[in-house]
Amino acid sequence: MKSFARPLLLLGLLLSSVAWADAPVRAERPDGAAIASGHALATQAGVDILAQGGNAFDAAVAVSSTLAVVEPISSGLGGGGFFLLHDAGTGKDVMLDARETAPAAATPQAFLDKKGDLDRDRSVNGPWSAGIPGLPAALVELSAKHGKLPLSASLQPAIRIAREGFPVYDRMAKGYASRREVMERYPGTREVYLRNGKPIATGDLFKQPELAQTLERLAAGGFDGFYKGQTGKLLLAGVKQAGGKWTAEELAGYRVKQRVPIVFNYNGWKITTAPPPSSGGIALASMLQILEGWDIKQMDAAHRTHLVVESMRRAYRDRTFFLGDPDFVQIPQKVLASKDYAQGLRATIHPEKATPSDLLSGNPTPLEDDETTHFSIIDRDGNRVGATQTVNLLYGSGLIPKGTG
Repeated sequence: MKSFARPLLLLGLLLSSVAWADAPVRAERPDGAAIASGHALATQAGVDILAQGGNAFDAAVAVSSTLAVVEPISSGLGGGGFFLLHDAGTGKDVMLDARETAPAAATPQAFLDKKGDLDRDRSVNGPWSAGIPGLPAALVELSAKHGKLPLSASLQPAIRIAREGFPVYDRMAKGYASRREVMERYPGTREVYLRNGKPIATGDLFKQPELAQTLERLAAGGFDGFYKGQTGKLLLAGVKQAGGKWTAEELAGYRVKQRVPIVFNYNGWKITTAPPPSSGGIALASMLQILEGWDIKQMDAAHRTHLVVESMRRAYRDRTFFLGDPDFVQIPQKVLASKDYAQGLRATIHPEKATPSDLLSGNPTPLEDDETTHFSIIDRDGNRVGATQTVNLLYGSGLIPKGTG
């Protein structure tokens, strides 16, 4: 089987992928670089940082932080993410796990009502649903350990856009409308999203001066500029005022974790993808290695679609049973990502008939919404970043501590 010199990197929170290929670029873009993100302003921020001499990791700081400004429906400084990195100089691949962590007060009992039943509102809205943020720590680590430029330089596009504003787009306005009841419970959120008592609307210029100040403190102080000092105090006060329980120690104790990526081969391609707690990497390994047993390029569309769907059904069935946070549960990762296991799953697929659903036990996978964003970067030296960041629900918990933006 033919092998390729440049591996393909893929990253998933549930399942997302990024790939690099030669393509025409505008003259002002650095040669050999490419950036794809969910918003033009974020992509341009990354391009600008590359043009200033930064590498893919500096550009990732710019893109990530700008998305936190312009896509609050999908991500933000109060959320977290996964960053799959390839260092071209060393050949090393690593995933930064910067997902939020639960505060110590978030015990199972804390989410029960007076009758002992689940208080769903408390579990998905407001201070009790919020975790200790991970994204700011990831930006600091990306810059300090992998970047070429100062953190303050890479954060400048996000700071400028937060201060000067950007036009509200339709998806952002509709998302707010769907979460309005929750978000307008909290004074800090109302200050950001209401204009003269009216919610944001498509076409409005959306300025976030307090978020700009939070980003400036992060730029100036690094980790301590967010998790301690003024921002830390504002976060703790805002959560407490809303009825939640965070401590200064657990806020200052947040740490990004380094995870070893999953690596497998598919038809001669070396695939490097995200390990748990992301579920996308194992699902991707399972699906592609199941499909590797057929020459799907030679099939008609109906049979090709049938086999792809059947491979997905099996991968996502396993997801419901086996995948979770490896810090808390045992995951049979080597088995699930192996060719032998994929071969066994392939044998259960009838090439002409769909498998009855009652033979694939497990809970249905919920449909994905708009509360996650993805971006991909490659620079002229071959450094690469595939990232997924999220706030879990539309606009996260809905709570913005006053003064943080």
